[in-house]
Amino acid sequence: MAKVLKWAVRLPAVLLAALFGVLGIRTMTNPDRAAAFFGYQFPDSGLGLSSLSGHSASWALTIAACLAIGLIRKERVWFYPAMMLFGFFALGRIAATLLHLAPVHPERVIPELAFVSLLYLAARQMPETSR
Repeated sequence: MAKVLKWAVRLPAVLLAALFGVLGIRTMTNPDRAAAFFGYQFPDSGLGLSSLSGHSASWALTIAACLAIGLIRKERVWFYPAMMLFGFFALGRIAATLLHLAPVHPERVIPELAFVSLLYLAARQMPETSR
């Protein structure tokens, strides 16, 4: 039973690693769909297109890589960068609402905070180091 629960808690990390790996690759290969997903105006060329592809792909692939490494090596420390990115995404959205009167987007903030919580639970099931 305990083994099943450990896998059930790790499953969100596996799914998030796969999802964000695909999202990062899709951002590099199909930036117009990625721009629509993130709510950006699609930049046709120049620095805007380069920044969209570079920034969005880099954070998505960082999340995927850190989670995958953490799952493979069974080390909780690798979950922290992904947790920090999701937490800072949510904090940035909340700050944009409070400081700049941006519209509230709970459909984005709530999942980001839920991902932090799920990854925290998964990290707690991992040893601090594998050595």
